[in-house]
Amino acid sequence: MPLIITDTNNYTKRFNKSILQKILKKSLTFLKLSNKEIHINFISDYRMKKLNIEYRSIYQTTDVLSFFYDDTYNNIYGEIFISLKYCEKNIKKNGNTLIKELSILCIHGFLHLLGHDHDNPEKERKMFQLQEKIYRKSK
Repeated sequence: MPLIITDTNNYTKRFNKSILQKILKKSLTFLKLSNKEIHINFISDYRMKKLNIEYRSIYQTTDVLSFFYDDTYNNIYGEIFISLKYCEKNIKKNGNTLIKELSILCIHGFLHLLGHDHDNPEKERKMFQLQEKIYRKSK
């Protein structure tokens, strides 16, 4: 299963990438996505804001964005973008470690690739419970 992590700004120097990859591979197996090519990109808050404006018309940054490609884009199933700066804000709010928060954001992105959403309180509750369950089973 090709899980490709891209980091043009050397953000991944701040954490143990092999631990994150191990958790994510288990998560993808749990979600039956282990044979799909998924790209995870660590980007600046500035670039995240630009993506959020361009694709969602939301004029602010966010922690994670997912793009599903349906095997029509060079065999890439999907792409996930994560702002490490926003992730650090989540850590302060949630009290998680950096690896746990990054894992949860990636799992959140995987769930979006599978069609899950949190556009109302009930869907949000279910999605967040599922991502926590997947994280517990994958660590």
